[in-house]
Amino acid sequence: MKGLISMYYNEKRKAITAKYVKTHLDDIKIRVPKGQREKLKAIAAEMGMSMNQMFIKAVEEYIERNYKPEEANETD
Repeated sequence: MKGLISMYYNEKRKAITAKYVKTHLDDIKIRVPKGQREKLKAIAAEMGMSMNQMFIKAVEEYIERNYKPEEANETD
């Protein structure tokens, strides 16, 4: 299996991935209490997603439910 993985993930592929990440993505780091990371990772896995996907979805849903632009902006 290791040979199969290295056949597809070599230095060229690594460089391409790094370039894509640098060009298209931003990093946001969060800190959680000790032990919480593994709990969150397990929950995300049970939901069929990565922690990153779970966090993005949670933030998007939170904003959708709670962010209300000022009414003054809506009357313009």
